Amino acid sequence: METLESSRAGAPPRPATGWWVETWSSVLRAGVVAVVGAVLIGGLTSVAQQYLPSWVNSLSNSAGGWTMFSFLIVWLGRARPLLAGVLGIVVFQLLVESYSVVSEWRGFDDGDPLSSVWTVVGLVAGPLLGVAAGLVRHGSPRWRALAVTPLAAVLLGEGVWALSTIVDSTSPVYWALEVLLSAGFIAAALVRTRATWPLRLLVVGVWLAGTVAFLLVWIVVLG
Repeated sequence: METLESSRAGAPPRPATGWWVETWSSVLRAGVVAVVGAVLIGGLTSVAQQYLPSWVNSLSNSAGGWTMFSFLIVWLGRARPLLAGVLGIVVFQLLVESYSVVSEWRGFDDGDPLSSVWTVVGLVAGPLLGVAAGLVRHGSPRWRALAVTPLAAVLLGEGVWALSTIVDSTSPVYWALEVLLSAGFIAAALVRTRATWPLRLLVVGVWLAGTVAFLLVWIVVLG
């Protein structure tokens, strides 16, 4: 798993730092964080939703919520992009299935395993979120800034969609928070990477384009 490279002739070898490089300890750490984190958060979300205040009760049924959890758990595991992409799928599926299992234990029929729309969403979005989380940890400043855009696009897209379509049946506060968090993540990324104006324009353009793409897909998924 661990590879070595020499920087100069006669110099001692040093660990390679490519996007694919992991050690056995880093794989174990990232894997444990992914599995334990996803199972705990997925299961606790099922229980917690009955106690959450009404203005954030939409968390357990929102794409933004599952996206944030998936991104955060992979990021906490510190995996590099290649492994992080795989763990993105694992985390998303475990979040959904842990939620479903605990809901069944509590007496609610949540369908057959691996059969919900969230399963498909996780297979598609999981690798992207995982790689993005890995790049935020290990990428160059440009990639660290751009890597925040998938998460931010989902939050902004769902927030805008919900505020325009289901605000009569759900609290607008949660959806407004998604919009604010989306802008906050982008702003934080640009500040932390000390982005130049060209990079700022690129990041904002990718963010908004991703938002439009999410809205189009989301409308199709919801029928």
